[in-house]
Amino acid sequence: MFKLENKKYFIGIYALILSLFSLYFTYRANFSNPEFEVLMFCILLIAGILSIVYYTKNNEKLHKVALVLIIIFGIISLFLTPIYDVSDETEHFVRSEIVSTGELSTNYVPIPNTTANGYKTIASVTTFFDNAGANVFNTHADDDKIDYTPSYFNSAFAQNPFYGYLAQGIGVFLAKCLDLNAIWMLWLGRFFNLLLYAGIIAVAIKKAPVFKFPLLIVSILPIAIYQAASTSCDGLFSALAILAFSYFLYFYKTPKITWTDLGIFYIAVILCGLLKTPYLALSLLIFLVPNTNFSDKKQNIIAKLCILVALGIGIAWSSYATTQLANSWRGEYFIQKNVSASGQIDYLLANPLIALQRFGEIYSTALPTVIDRFFYFSNSVREYSSTLLAGLYFVFFCLFSVFYCNSEDLNLKTRVKGFLIFVLIYSGVMAVQYLTWSPVGGENVTSGVFSRYFMPLLIFLPFVFGIGNKKIDKQTLSFLVLTIAIGFISGMLMLTTAVKY
Repeated sequence: MFKLENKKYFIGIYALILSLFSLYFTYRANFSNPEFEVLMFCILLIAGILSIVYYTKNNEKLHKVALVLIIIFGIISLFLTPIYDVSDETEHFVRSEIVSTGELSTNYVPIPNTTANGYKTIASVTTFFDNAGANVFNTHADDDKIDYTPSYFNSAFAQNPFYGYLAQGIGVFLAKCLDLNAIWMLWLGRFFNLLLYAGIIAVAIKKAPVFKFPLLIVSILPIAIYQAASTSCDGLFSALAILAFSYFLYFYKTPKITWTDLGIFYIAVILCGLLKTPYLALSLLIFLVPNTNFSDKKQNIIAKLCILVALGIGIAWSSYATTQLANSWRGEYFIQKNVSASGQIDYLLANPLIALQRFGEIYSTALPTVIDRFFYFSNSVREYSSTLLAGLYFVFFCLFSVFYCNSEDLNLKTRVKGFLIFVLIYSGVMAVQYLTWSPVGGENVTSGVFSRYFMPLLIFLPFVFGIGNKKIDKQTLSFLVLTIAIGFISGMLMLTTAVKY
């Protein structure tokens, strides 16, 4: 039996996983720069070894392990990922630059000398658009100083709340203050977004009295690192969802809940829900908390009534966000493709059998697509993905969810309620995307669906399905699981290297 002290065995396992992934991706590699691929292999090998060694010394402090792993591999990802190569990063970066000026709301203004409208930013931001998908070795745009000439872009995610871009805006602002080259606006924007994600995850894991290790594994999912190390606000949404779940776990185990903790729980739920509306349903987790854990009957009632407050805020924001959504290239796209949420609802109400068929498809035909897209990277015009990584990770995480977590203290009723909340959020995300992206009467239920929207939901799987395995040494199993998880992150980064360099 391996022991935790025998880290050399796990270092060997990690080196083997990294080597196999690297060899597999050679068929997609651009060998014009093989030295860089060898260099990245060495960097990832060192990063993985350091991570494993750090875990051996801090396996009782998983919040610190999460913080270190996310920052180490996130920094590699933020520099390695080409310009604007994360899905929709162009728009996210435009919004980040706007926020860096102190403009928390966005103004959709006429573009000079045209008949179109757009969002005012600076030339360096829009210049990068012409180099989207290029790494820094294939363009000179990154060498230029920041060009403050006014420029306009047709979209800036005005439908998203400003706080989703505060961290990125700080990074952009700092690059401006230090008079760095233009590329540092992007890199520092990504870096501060990564720090925010890592910080929230660390707080979440530290707060949770149980399921700390599953929270760690979910938070270092490769696509989670990839998104956190970008200027996208999806990293923040995922972190807030995990934070809300960790507070629920705390409520579930603590004998007396405080008002402060309840406030933080609902703030996390609301902030997360304003970024992704279906996640307001995380507030329903309060019904899984034993009544005896509330300080008194009054607190119990108020805690559950606050769900209505959260939903009210979410509905009000959704009404505002819907109007802002059209103030972009999406407005014209919706008209051309006959996309209308109200029209789609009317069509489904008039055709109930088709509505039932569509609902069934989000679990039959769409679910395999969602699983595959957990390793779907880049924008659609420059996409690179790996069905191999997706399939292997799916098997790995399912086995982990069932056999790692011993959830004997969770009764069947609690598990069923958790599963129903999972189904509600998953169905809600799919429904929102179908209503807002598929043409009226359209058959494609995966239009506009990206698996990153479901990343926080993975924490429900060990919570609902975990049975544990007492025959396996938990310490050794944890070490092995973490080693494999780090291997998948490195596999993703080697895939990026093979395709983009």
